[in-house]
Amino acid sequence: MLRDSPSYYGSITRCLHWLIAILVILQLTSSFFNILWEGNVYSQAVVQWHTTIGVGILALMAMRTLWAISQLRHRPEHRGALQKAAIWGHALMYLVLLLMPLSGMAFTWGSGYGVYVFGTAYWTDADVSWAATFGQLHAPLSWFLSALVTGHILMAGYHRLIRRDDTLHRMLER
Repeated sequence: MLRDSPSYYGSITRCLHWLIAILVILQLTSSFFNILWEGNVYSQAVVQWHTTIGVGILALMAMRTLWAISQLRHRPEHRGALQKAAIWGHALMYLVLLLMPLSGMAFTWGSGYGVYVFGTAYWTDADVSWAATFGQLHAPLSWFLSALVTGHILMAGYHRLIRRDDTLHRMLER
């Protein structure tokens, strides 16, 4: 089933979710490992693809956002404080997942480096102070995104282990 239903997320939603999750975890872990162990092999292998992966996340998040909006009527009704918090948490995560790559691209573009995607440079030789300033949000947003992802994983565990409901099952199986 491609579309979402009140019982399950459809294959498009699940595919976008897990693909973005893998890319975000790859980005965050390589960056944090580089802070802890500068020059480690894992971070060095990933850093050359950092911008390309970020642009990929941006494109996938744009698709996911549009898809999620189109599927709202197919999803279960959300009642109660926990469900309302989940809506706000997801909306905030979507926003940060869009702002992260935009701020990263703005930083490199605004600092005159250009944006390199699959080895091809775009918007080179620019020196745009407002973009570089906006790009300064990239690092703090990465810490905030890490907290959101951690909370998301913990809440999935809470639903599975404590509440024993089908929330996690909706994203894992069909």
